[in-house]
Amino acid sequence: MIRSLQHRSTWRPAAHLPLLTVLVVSALFRVALWDALPRQGLVSDEGEYLSAAWWLAHGRGFNWHQEYLWTRAPLYPLFLAVHLRFFGDDLRAIIVTQTALSLAIIVLIYALARTLAPPDLRAAPTLAAALVGISMPFATYPHLFLSETLYITLVSGGILALAAVRPGNARSSPKTSPSNQSSRTPLSRRGLIIAGTLFGLATLTRSQTLLFLPVIAGWLAYTGRHALRHALMQALLFLSIAALVITPWTVYNSRIYGGLILVDTSGAFNLLLGAWSAHDGSRRDAPTRDFVLAMFPNRRVTAPADTCLPHPGVQPDQAARQAVMVREGLCLLLDRPLAFVHKSLVEFIDLFRINYTGAERLTDGFSTGRLPVWYVALLFLLDDTLYVLALLSGIVGWAVVRHLSPAPGAVALVGLWLIFNIALAPLLFAINRFRMPLLPFLFILAAVTITTLLRNRACLYDVLRTRYGIACGALAGLLTLVVATPHAYLEPRPHGSDSQWASYLGPYPSSLAITGIALAARPRALDDARFLAALQTGNVAAAEMILHNGTPGRDTARLGAALIAAHQGRYHEALALIPPPDVLAATGDVPGSVLRGDLLRSIGDESGARAAFTPRYVDAANPVEWAWNWLRPAPTRTIDLGGNLDLGYIRGCYPGEGDAVTRTTYRWCTDGARLRFPRAGRAHPQRLLFIVDGRGWSPDLRPIPPVRVLLDGHIIGTFPPDGEDGGIFEVVLPPMPEGADVVIELRGPTFVPDAARYLSQQGESAVGQVHRLMVRLDRVVIVEN
Repeated sequence: MIRSLQHRSTWRPAAHLPLLTVLVVSALFRVALWDALPRQGLVSDEGEYLSAAWWLAHGRGFNWHQEYLWTRAPLYPLFLAVHLRFFGDDLRAIIVTQTALSLAIIVLIYALARTLAPPDLRAAPTLAAALVGISMPFATYPHLFLSETLYITLVSGGILALAAVRPGNARSSPKTSPSNQSSRTPLSRRGLIIAGTLFGLATLTRSQTLLFLPVIAGWLAYTGRHALRHALMQALLFLSIAALVITPWTVYNSRIYGGLILVDTSGAFNLLLGAWSAHDGSRRDAPTRDFVLAMFPNRRVTAPADTCLPHPGVQPDQAARQAVMVREGLCLLLDRPLAFVHKSLVEFIDLFRINYTGAERLTDGFSTGRLPVWYVALLFLLDDTLYVLALLSGIVGWAVVRHLSPAPGAVALVGLWLIFNIALAPLLFAINRFRMPLLPFLFILAAVTITTLLRNRACLYDVLRTRYGIACGALAGLLTLVVATPHAYLEPRPHGSDSQWASYLGPYPSSLAITGIALAARPRALDDARFLAALQTGNVAAAEMILHNGTPGRDTARLGAALIAAHQGRYHEALALIPPPDVLAATGDVPGSVLRGDLLRSIGDESGARAAFTPRYVDAANPVEWAWNWLRPAPTRTIDLGGNLDLGYIRGCYPGEGDAVTRTTYRWCTDGARLRFPRAGRAHPQRLLFIVDGRGWSPDLRPIPPVRVLLDGHIIGTFPPDGEDGGIFEVVLPPMPEGADVVIELRGPTFVPDAARYLSQQGESAVGQVHRLMVRLDRVVIVEN
């Protein structure tokens, strides 16, 4: 994109063969992860991004965020929306593009390493590219619908473009001949335009980058101070280009959200969250969330009582809510400034520490054994271990490039970028994702250290003998201790309690300890899967052998005997094998409560079954999938969706809802939903009646294709999913073996609802998931002709 230093600008294909090799291996690594990552749904901000992108793709603009806690920078939702518009709801197209961007990052880091590394370290660029290529986060993030991959591509390209503007050695003479200056002017101008554009786009991807733009302008002025007027013009050109990219969004943003919003309001929310966490001494999202939701009309949320300023009540738009969040956040900070300083110091340390269970690592439920052995091993080796080693060698590498790099201006820019991110993250809160913009540059510095150690060890020792080298070595040792935490084994703590010091090494929750737990638990998950397969195929003998002679997981071990008895029709005996209702309620035992409800339903105790199916902890989990897989429910010819007795008969449906006026219950179901009628098959045709509540589909999405009804993969009828009055729709059910299970599949178009529904989700497994609504069903009934 931008030529590197003149002595490296000649393109020789053979010289770049190592880079091509790295790209091929990295591409194969990323392709191998397709459909292999242990996902359990969407994580972190994925649901928000995809929901907003769906609205964009269907011509609704950025209005999804009108009812959300904050507004977002526009570029990544736009990026997703373009894919949804052209490829529909198939998310694989997004993964393909993000995989290509992740490979582009490798090329950009290779080029930047060629600029920063001393000329005699020819292997350093290839090694830096290889470290990015094999790094587990850079391989997995293309499979996540988060902004990191796009953002790092833009930032890396922008820094590379700026490095071409300031390639000269500040240690050399400051004077530049007129001929050299005139020959470099077009290249510099081109680099500034590209850099301004890329950093403008980066700002529209993550709004905090706006704060880095004046830092870049200052860097341009300072590094060109020997020709100050020219340097100031360069800084002005860069800021002007960035402003041209950002300003149209600011104008649009401010118009649709009711007032001045430069990029988004997420910074105001994070300020309030950080201030509240510092003020209260612990991070709790609920007060901040309730504070903001109470500013929306019709949310029925009570604002926290212990606010710093009086809560203003309902606010008309997002700009007004932003102003309120900023005022409350600043008030909390000024009320307890030292608490905020303490909180920021703790977050500073946490920024460098390993959080094994961070949402983006997809490690939730590691103790159940659900993570494949290969994934656990790669996380430990190519994520955590690589990070620890790169941090140690990267800080040492900083001392080397500061002394020996032919492009000290570019080195300074990279240093400013590292300092900016390290300083900003603790002011908000530290999570794994906030380290991502640091890692590519850390890998460059690590590659410099490794290649210097291998090729010119004496030079490395000379650098480390200087005062600056000693300081860098001490900092490297200190941060390595913070991250590696070998001292955590010596932490005084009560027996059985979690370590507060552990990160990479040490007792639980260190990376090493959790890796061991996850590996040891894997056989239990495999036995659980074999036990379930045996149950589903009716192989009771195999299920009993696994239960008694295998290593089943906790839930299978305590509920397995009852499940076997239930599948054999011994319902009373099964009830005696599970905990009593008070124990289930006290422990929030979702599978135990669902199994108890199924057993009571099977013996005709519908009242008891409803009581078991409807505790709050069961509703929050919406265990539709678990009930479909594990239960063998009693025969029925009527499914009353949302009526508290439908678990086990439905799949692919969202939590039940009710209408107090019509006194009906229903569930929204998505594309691919299934309905099961045990033993309802007949040798003659029957009628399948769908009682549909047609409300919910917006007029701007019409006309809506009908819902297709499939039996054994064949379409047997259709019915419309919309209509204010709903209706009863009939489909002919063809003859099938007498007493066979009737399993119906529903396929059709879906839509993504507004942010209010997204925010209403409850339960750990439900929060952050995109609801793709197809049809709202009241009841489905099989009737004889």
